[in-house]
Amino acid sequence: MKHKNEQAGLFSMNRGWKFIEKDFSVRPLTKNHDDVYGFSKGGAARGPAEAGFDDSDWEEVTLPHDWVTKKEFTEHGSPNQGYKERGIGWYRIKFALAEEDRNKQILLEFEGMSADAEIYVNGMLLKRNFSGYNSFSVDMTDMANFGVIPNTLAIRIDASGWEGWWYEGAGIYRNVWLIKKSATHIASQGIWIHPVCESEAEPDGMWSVQIEATLENSFEKKEQVEMEHVLLDPSGNVAGVVTQSTSVPGFGKKQINSSIGITAPKLWSMEDPVLYTVKSSVRSNGIKIDYQINPAGFRTIRLDADTGFWMNGTSVKLKGFCNHQDHAGVGVAVPYRVKEYRILKLKELGANAYRCAHNPDPEILEICDRLGLAVMEENRTFSSAADNLEEIKGIIRNARNHPSVILYSVLNEEPLQGTGKGRRIAGRLQAAIKELDTSRPVLGAFNGGYLEEEGAATILDAVGINYNPVRYDEFHKKFPGTPLIGSETASAFMVRGEHQTDYEKHIIDDYDSESALWGNTVQEAWKYVKERPFVAGTFVWTGFDYRGEPTPFIWPSVGTYFGTYDSCGFEKNACFRYQAYWKREPMVHLASSWEKKIPEGTPIKIQINSNCPEIELFVNNVSCGRQKIDPYAQAECEIPYEAGTLKAVAYRDGQAVAEDFQQTALLAEKIQIVPAFSSVKNDGFDAAIFNISLTDKNGTVIPDAENLILFEIENGEILGVGNGNPVSHEPDVAPYRKLFHGKAQIIVRAGEEESLILRAATTEGIAEEVRLPVTSGEEIPFILPVNEQVVDGWKLYYQLFDEMPDPSMQTDINDMNSFEPVAFTGQPQPELSGRLGKYAMYRAYWDAGNPCAGRKLYFPEIFGHVYIYLDGEEVARRKEGFGGSMIVSLSNHLEGKHEITVIVQNGNREYPEAGICSPVCMIKE
Repeated sequence: MKHKNEQAGLFSMNRGWKFIEKDFSVRPLTKNHDDVYGFSKGGAARGPAEAGFDDSDWEEVTLPHDWVTKKEFTEHGSPNQGYKERGIGWYRIKFALAEEDRNKQILLEFEGMSADAEIYVNGMLLKRNFSGYNSFSVDMTDMANFGVIPNTLAIRIDASGWEGWWYEGAGIYRNVWLIKKSATHIASQGIWIHPVCESEAEPDGMWSVQIEATLENSFEKKEQVEMEHVLLDPSGNVAGVVTQSTSVPGFGKKQINSSIGITAPKLWSMEDPVLYTVKSSVRSNGIKIDYQINPAGFRTIRLDADTGFWMNGTSVKLKGFCNHQDHAGVGVAVPYRVKEYRILKLKELGANAYRCAHNPDPEILEICDRLGLAVMEENRTFSSAADNLEEIKGIIRNARNHPSVILYSVLNEEPLQGTGKGRRIAGRLQAAIKELDTSRPVLGAFNGGYLEEEGAATILDAVGINYNPVRYDEFHKKFPGTPLIGSETASAFMVRGEHQTDYEKHIIDDYDSESALWGNTVQEAWKYVKERPFVAGTFVWTGFDYRGEPTPFIWPSVGTYFGTYDSCGFEKNACFRYQAYWKREPMVHLASSWEKKIPEGTPIKIQINSNCPEIELFVNNVSCGRQKIDPYAQAECEIPYEAGTLKAVAYRDGQAVAEDFQQTALLAEKIQIVPAFSSVKNDGFDAAIFNISLTDKNGTVIPDAENLILFEIENGEILGVGNGNPVSHEPDVAPYRKLFHGKAQIIVRAGEEESLILRAATTEGIAEEVRLPVTSGEEIPFILPVNEQVVDGWKLYYQLFDEMPDPSMQTDINDMNSFEPVAFTGQPQPELSGRLGKYAMYRAYWDAGNPCAGRKLYFPEIFGHVYIYLDGEEVARRKEGFGGSMIVSLSNHLEGKHEITVIVQNGNREYPEAGICSPVCMIKE
């Protein structure tokens, strides 16, 4: 997430949007000459792109927004999209820019919207974007309005198709920013910070921080400026400074290359992610006019075909997860804090890597920088078309300053991967990346074709193999010089809390017993990677369950079974397998149905995961004997059930170092509410995550509880609810949710008060309340919406009249020149200046939309004798005085399109000016 002081002129545009899931045309309703001629001109888009469009009945929304979350599941929907329909929708916001912004660049930044988008500013189509996963910017400087005239930003999103075979959601599902920059400024994504170690063998030696800065001038006058970069250490102390002077041509760009030397910096690593920062400033005549702060991390990386991945001179096995971006309840509109929660969950397992599969997200990179996960950044579309090349360049510009990013992936399971065509496409994408960043290896994630000599594998820096680990050795033998990564592994099936597979009920047990036909269980997949030094690491499919692609089932399953965690981030048993494989601190975990009430003496399957060589089981404090732990298969046994406590003790060097226990659950007595974080901010970006459990008096979760939990919120808004059940068809946004195996989750945005209060209750009367402190955020300023409706499109008849003209006068349908476009900028039009007694005729068309009470036509400043007509009928006149405002009340029944005609006479000898001075508005009482 961007931060308050990250750059100059930063504003959030997440609030005040209007939305409707419906399509509208931006073309005129008719094809007569007047409409065709007008629409052929710049800034003439109609429909929601018009300033005067009536959106009063649209829904008010706050970003991030995924409109699919509020839709019902339908068996006729796509299983890949989680059996929810997507569609086409429009977003609109009207906002004001001050007069002092007139000589600034006005930039819009979109972090992501799903899917194909058209961005209109004040009726002008400024951008088409054809991916739901990339971030991009739109320069609206040339089309901006200032002062009283608001700006209309309208976005059409077409999500009727698909880019992926998983739940993609729909809408503006990431942040939107507006950035006001000085005339000469740092270009968008215009800073590249590249720390280079003089000797990879001595990462604690000399480094050179190479900085490439691109300056941009948004106006015509060349400007002389000074560029300064200040390197700050983790404590904020200055570690180096470099300054250069240059001139930036009008409407042009200038690249400046600099470097800062530093000795023995603190290194960034997964265990200790130390971050430096570079503050880049632009000065003109000694005055700072722009600045930007970017992260910097000192680390060396290397992929070796025989020994795998190296960081800072140390061999590191990559232990990562692939992740789609949706989360329970909120869909793809995932708040920053929820992303952080998910990454912290992966860190708990001992993970050190993250594959953005296949959805690059700037916030994920910032979190991984800070928390210490190495990232494989991956594009979505495998194509060398011009749009896709520009898209991947944007991804690289966004990623290259982040020390967490270690790999770029250009493809995932593409049919062309093993062909000559695929090789050429991959080569061109790799070349586009290398133009911007030569410091990271480029690879692809192949599910075949990697042994073909004419395929893409032979042109990339490295190869990722999805599944099929039995071919690791074959690949390494054929291409001994090419580094190899398990870019997608496992695809194991599990459902949290289940202990017996039942395909008819869409249940798979939680014991790592099944996987996809093409995949492997957790233990099998890890063994292949662990025992081969030349395999740089693994990216497990997946970290979390996700909606859509409900493999191995179809309806009524609406979510996948692949996750190590469920969709809420609740642990499946696989979590503890990875802890046993990847963590150093001693641990042991029991997986069984011991917490259930079952007949005494029933044989119970017990699975024990531990990173210790030996464990001992106890039933009600009676030892069942010690057992060795296999480093991959771990340990399993059967024990006759006996109500009470099952305990496991883990031993190292003969000493007890860890333990875990399960206890038979008693009657439900309590609701446990556990906030994922100790507080929540009221900045509009943060969100509180509450994990809900139904427990007995001892705190044991009731393992089969499916009670309906009712939620009540004070000082907050429910963003989503979930429970991790892949078969649940309950609504995502609701003040209730059933438990699944005793657990549920609710995600809430906090209000302005000092506490966020959540009350949870079962329908049986068990209740609990928690108060979460609300703290002030960074107070990033928001661009707030304005409600003024400006009547635009005014035209002025090309000549003055000696006598009062006919207000109903019409020109020929092919006459585009008798009425000339006119803008109201604060002064009367010069045509009437000194022309005493003359008349001028103005005309505009206004779409009233639906009938509405209390509308008035407002002229803030109009000079002369004034006559106002609506559809040829006089509605107001002013013959006394010569200046000031006018307000005209309109009928409550008006709807559709209407003609407004204004006739102004220069009738005052003492003041020679006349005309409409300021923009005309439609106001409401």
